Amino acid sequence: MNELSGWVPIRLYREGVQTMVDWCCLGEKRFTEPFFDDTINGCLRHPFNALFRHQTPIRRLEEWGREQPGIPPTGFIFHLSRCGSTLIAQMLAALPGHVVIAEAHPVDQVLRAHLDDPGVTDDQRITWLRGLVSALGQPRAGGETRYFVKFDSWSILALPLIRRAFPGVPWLFVYRDPVEVMASHRQRPGVHLVPGLLPPQLFGLDRESALAMPADEYGARVLAAVCGAALAGYGSGGGMLINYTQLPQAVLGTIAGFFGLRCSPEEEEAMRNVSRVDVKNPAFPFAADAEAKRNRAGDALRREVEQWVMPRYRALEALRAGH
Repeated sequence: MNELSGWVPIRLYREGVQTMVDWCCLGEKRFTEPFFDDTINGCLRHPFNALFRHQTPIRRLEEWGREQPGIPPTGFIFHLSRCGSTLIAQMLAALPGHVVIAEAHPVDQVLRAHLDDPGVTDDQRITWLRGLVSALGQPRAGGETRYFVKFDSWSILALPLIRRAFPGVPWLFVYRDPVEVMASHRQRPGVHLVPGLLPPQLFGLDRESALAMPADEYGARVLAAVCGAALAGYGSGGGMLINYTQLPQAVLGTIAGFFGLRCSPEEEEAMRNVSRVDVKNPAFPFAADAEAKRNRAGDALRREVEQWVMPRYRALEALRAGH
């Protein structure tokens, strides 16, 4: 038995001049919570993980991928944020034969490693990403055959590099009326819509301008950058566009077909059951909120969205309708 069997990489860190990987023991536990960190934080509370940890140089990821390759990725999920991507991931995770990794922090660290260290090359990031995705995609309970990765919203800005690392893997971009997305973030901001929490250069902005910018303008320009990356990526092939209004029905239809899934009636019912609850708080039933979000948006927010995001949103909609 290899010393990394049952362990997953949970973060990267620097030790001197070397990039290191911190590992956590999951054993046979599956990733079934809405987000990667939900599962990891629960495991870190276990006494074993409080006492015993693995730390390895990052080259160990590549070696581990050769020694015990994970399940090849079945599909990638990108999204605008607050638009139903968690629902898709949770419906897929309802089946025990699926491994679903949702917004894993170490994946984001690899994709942005060149911003922290300009000496990191694209080829290094590709090698690290392949090793990391392989390590996260190990079968755990036994019998898993399909593997899906849901990326952070801003990760689509790295889509060309991700596709170089994994050519031929089909990918979705899920999006929603940007007024509704912005209204959700105004109520509970995501990290990418708060100036300074992520490097503004990710979105084509300099730090000084970003910090001086009104919040609604900054948020709208971030969403515009994400939509622009989706448009460019779709033009290069391999992708599918999904609007929030198509969910949840599209998961069992269009999306399943796109990813090559063949589900039994029992599996389809298990997935439908997920769609009947609030996937981020399963104690509550699902409640439609699009109208409430639009009603509280306000004129100032609408003006910023119209200026920065709507041209790209309409272009995505035209491509989706054409397809």
